[in-house]
Parts: sequence; structure tokens; C-alpha cells
Amino acid sequence: MYQEYWKLKVRPFHNIADPKFFYHSVQHDEALMKLTFAVSENMGAAMLTGAYGCGKTLLSRVLLQQLGAAYVPRTCMAHPGMAPVDFLRAVARVMTDNQVATDRNNLVADALLEIIERSLTENRRDGKRTVLIIDEAHMLDNQAALEMLRILLNFQQNDEFLMTLLFMGHLDLAERVAGIKQLAQRIPVTCTLGHFNDADTIKYIQTRLAIAGRDDQLFSDDALNLIYRNSGGIPRRINTLCDVSLTLGYAQKASKIDTKLVLEASEKFGVI
Repeated sequence: MYQEYWKLKVRPFHNIADPKFFYHSVQHDEALMKLTFAVSENMGAAMLTGAYGCGKTLLSRVLLQQLGAAYVPRTCMAHPGMAPVDFLRAVARVMTDNQVATDRNNLVADALLEIIERSLTENRRDGKRTVLIIDEAHMLDNQAALEMLRILLNFQQNDEFLMTLLFMGHLDLAERVAGIKQLAQRIPVTCTLGHFNDADTIKYIQTRLAIAGRDDQLFSDDALNLIYRNSGGIPRRINTLCDVSLTLGYAQKASKIDTKLVLEASEKFGVI
């Protein structure tokens, strides 16, 4: 809507997990390095936790994008209230490109585990390693479903794991996993994403603008500082404030984004 007015090639602050907009903060690069290490060393599991809106899904997509042809990447979304069989069915479906019955009574846990193991074995026979991301893993809100994560780590062949499991979720996930010692002990790599500080917030905004085609300072210094204060340094909220500010600036034919526009955007976003 406003791209042409602001001379932008794309919307720089659209809240979608687009790898080209990945911002290389110290904490994000460290987390990416740790997860990449876990995959490349064929570890059984790794876990990434963080506050809502801090870029976990985007980081996972950057990781998957970097994997070469030797890997088979898969992503499974967890949902609240998932029973163990529901979770296994979801995993089996992504492993087999949805060639699994959806009837809850059609397949029991043992049969689903056999389907998953067969898929993993076939990938390994083809010389490929499977990487399974369990996104929103904190949604697995009962211990029986979490126990299934440990069961999946039993898939091994010739003393090596048949896949690397990457658990991603809110900070609650770490607490729940810690409560299951047998699972926690089998996750050798863990990392956490937090909020940006003021410097990273400003660099984050400027980086996304540059990727979208604007190298000059479109936001005033005061506006950038206000965005940091009102967003709390959370990338998703930064994106929303910047996107709304650009929309309002376009509507008002502004030449630059100042504090007045950011304040108006903050009121519309409900952060003050």
C-alpha cells in the first residue's frame, strides 16, 4: 500500500517469517550457530526457547534454508490439548507428506511410530539425515505428549540418531522439559532468544529498511528511540509499530517518520 510512496521495493516490516529479513544480532547468530552445530553433528535434539515475537520461527526457517541436499527438513506445529496419538499422527503426516489417515481411531501409537521409523530409515538409506522441527512445542501441555518427544529420540541405527529433533517454543517449554529429567538429559544443546536492547532495535529497523530499498534515515532518532521504548525491543512489536507508522505517514503525506506518527501508531497498537 505505501511502498511506492516511501520508495520501498517491499514492505520491510510485514510480520511474516521471511529469511531475507533475518537480523544478525549476537543472540540470534549464537542460537543459529548452536542449532546448526546440533544438526551437523547429528545430535539427537536441541531446544530453542524465547519470549513471544522474538524471532524463533524466522530463525528456524533460516536454519532450514541453510541445510544442504543431504538433509530432509520437516516442520510439525504443536497445538494445545494434543494427546500423544494426535502428536504422533501430526509427525507422521509431515514425514510422509500427509499420507496418513486423519481418523483418530484408525491408527494407534505403535502403528504411527512404525510409519515414522520407516520414513526415517528410508531417508537414511538414501544417504540423507532428517531434521524435524517441533514448532510451538510449549503447546504440548500434558506430560504424556511431552514424553513422546523422548520416545522419538529412540530412533537410532548403527549407534547414530536417525534424525535431529529441534524443539522451539516459549520460555514455558524449558520449565516443562526440566520437569521430565529423562527428556531434559537428552537435549545437549539449548539456547534462548530475548528482547533487543536499544542499539539492536535501531540497527534492526535500519537493516530491514535497507533490505527493502531505503538506505537513508527514514525514521528520526527520536522516533527510533520511542519505538524501542514502546515495543520493549520485541521484534514482532517493532514490526507492527514501524508498519503502522509508515502507513500513517503515507496517509498524512509525511516526509519522514517522527515521534508524532510513532505515538499515534502506538495508540492504535494499544501499547501506551
